[in-house]
Amino acid sequence: MSKPGFDLQVEGLSYCVKDGASARTILSVEHLLIGAGEVLGLRGASGSGKSTFLKLISGIVTPQEGTIVWGGECLNKMSESQRDDWRGKNCGFLFQDFRLFGALSALDNVLLPLTFRGRISAQDRVRAEELLRQCGVPAQTQASLLSRGEMQRTALVRVLISSPKVILADEPTASLDFSNAMRVMEALIDAAFHLKATLLVVTHDSQMLKRFDRVLTIENGTIREPGL
Repeated sequence: MSKPGFDLQVEGLSYCVKDGASARTILSVEHLLIGAGEVLGLRGASGSGKSTFLKLISGIVTPQEGTIVWGGECLNKMSESQRDDWRGKNCGFLFQDFRLFGALSALDNVLLPLTFRGRISAQDRVRAEELLRQCGVPAQTQASLLSRGEMQRTALVRVLISSPKVILADEPTASLDFSNAMRVMEALIDAAFHLKATLLVVTHDSQMLKRFDRVLTIENGTIREPGL
């Protein structure tokens, strides 16, 4: 069920930041392979490097050493504008803080990213309305009037409208009650399955982590898997 060839390979990665006169290593990954269409969780203590890892594998920041390759394309050999273009075509983000515009309707929030690629088609609008309906979100309601669960589901639809090849979710359920958290998580996993997208979810919630067959752990700046 995977997207042929769109796997992630990380080799010899090292990301450091300046700490006074010296450099401090934030993240070091000797080798990591994530298969195309794989669905997995990522856990780790606060400050362990989880968000940094998402920024690295999406090309928002680049490592000082090593390679990050998605489907044969090496992100850290691209220019900043090339990485921005790659991310816009292939990558969707879901954040804990929703990042919606309160004065816009749920529908307009979903359609907003599509404005950067040009004209929004009638088909785009119909699809956005249908996705919102499936997620139980009133399309014409102003975002500031939505419940927190509805806000997060609106943010999810905004990610899915572009049919990304990879979905990166950073603590997407942390501010939700259990019922809404499970609803968002199930919607994420179901969407990844139907899109045949790779899904990586950062979460500290043990109940959410049970939904994944594979869970990575970041500890002391290094990624490991259980039993390794």
